[in-house]
Amino acid sequence: MIVTTEISIAAGLTSRPVTPFYAEFLDEKKRKLAEILLDYVVVFSIAVVGVITNILVIAVYAKQGFRESVAVSMTTISVWDLIKCLAGVLERFSGILSAWDPVSAYTWANIGTVVFNYLICFSSYVTSVMAAYVAVERCLCVSVPLKVKWLLTPRITLTACLVISMSVFGCFAVIFGIYDIVWEWSATFNATVAVYQRNSFYIQHQDPLFKYYNLSGILWPLASFVVIVIATAIIAYKLDQGSKFRVRKGNSFVETSFVKERTSTFQNEAGATERKQKNMRMQQEQKLQKQQEQQQNLSKRDRQVVKMLLVIVIIYVVSLSPRISLYIAKYVIYDFYFLRRLHNLFEFVSHWLWVSDFFNGAVNFFVFYKMSSSFRSTFLSMFSRRKNSASQISKSK
Repeated sequence: MIVTTEISIAAGLTSRPVTPFYAEFLDEKKRKLAEILLDYVVVFSIAVVGVITNILVIAVYAKQGFRESVAVSMTTISVWDLIKCLAGVLERFSGILSAWDPVSAYTWANIGTVVFNYLICFSSYVTSVMAAYVAVERCLCVSVPLKVKWLLTPRITLTACLVISMSVFGCFAVIFGIYDIVWEWSATFNATVAVYQRNSFYIQHQDPLFKYYNLSGILWPLASFVVIVIATAIIAYKLDQGSKFRVRKGNSFVETSFVKERTSTFQNEAGATERKQKNMRMQQEQKLQKQQEQQQNLSKRDRQVVKMLLVIVIIYVVSLSPRISLYIAKYVIYDFYFLRRLHNLFEFVSHWLWVSDFFNGAVNFFVFYKMSSSFRSTFLSMFSRRKNSASQISKSK
């Protein structure tokens, strides 16, 4: 890593014996190679895609005017995903900067580890809790639509999103104050560089602070995951019950129409003309056909909602499970963290965690585009208008 053992020991800021940053199957050279491949190729590329896709998501929902509460909540998630992906790009900018200015790249990497590293992590917590809120909101809309329709307005949803964002992010904001950035002379670069080291606040509150941090890092994602799964199960059950009810209602409508048709047929045979009989039969057939078409359309919509929720659940299972596992390991194994004995191993595992986090932050646009017809039509209309205006300008010239 960027900070050496000698710097930490010389600073005198360690409360426990410091052992070399070493893992038997992962030495410094192997860790560096893995870091270059994962950090500056895979993660950086996904983060760049995430910045672009989240800007597009925000632009599409802004174009639609935030008329629905789900648009407000999804935009909030996209804002936090944008912050996360942008922080990921900036943190890894040191790799590009090192080609021109190694000293500035070294300083940028140290500062980025303290600032951007935690910002990415905490943004992921906020988006996971926001996803749980969206799942609960949709669950209420399906379960008791008449009772919550007046409550889930865009303004109230915006207030809820702001409260959730400030509360979750505020729970972890104290972690930004556990390291100090100091400037020291480096014999390697023959220049003054910035390094980060644990400060007095870290030393004084180390045990309770990291117990709180690690437990919060486990409980927030785990609670969000459980809520998402339960809410999705309830929604799927309610939609299935609604589909069965509509099928029974359609069948009863068919039986009632058949009885009416038979009765009217007997009456018409008694005194009506053959033309009236044909007209009435045609009307009954048209009504039955419309009823069947509406029933099929509702069933397709229900299936689409279930598929959307299943995709969301799978995405958050993939992204939250590694983070929960990492924090359980941090809580159980003391040396498994930055500037401790398993420093290199922790960094290697963290890079795989970044792949999961940034994938989750970048994929939402593709899910919305694939499964939301209104989102897709708005997105295509935005670019089609630009093409039309550009063609008109070229023609005028």
